[in-house]
Amino acid sequence: GRQGQAALAQLRSLLSPQQVVDLTLGQSTLEEALESFRTVRRFRVLVCGGDGTVGWVLAMIDSLHLDYTPPVAILPLGTGNDLARELGWGGGGRRG
Repeated sequence: GRQGQAALAQLRSLLSPQQVVDLTLGQSTLEEALESFRTVRRFRVLVCGGDGTVGWVLAMIDSLHLDYTPPVAILPLGTGNDLARELGWGGGGRRG
């Protein structure tokens, strides 16, 4: 659906442009955004997307060897949402 675009628009209306990154723009955008927070003593990351997006962001955080490893929250917006289902988030419940 269009949940990702709606979440992006809502977050952009609430936060500064430096705090909201559109990951559809590619890997360099993600890397640049994380690098820009390298000097920030403490920050948090909210990943809005599916399993692939979450894995991609976590891998990028790990590969950058930041001095500070930020806590990561997840807003599941993927098409399959396997992670959300396995964690019991939302109405889908676990498949058995």
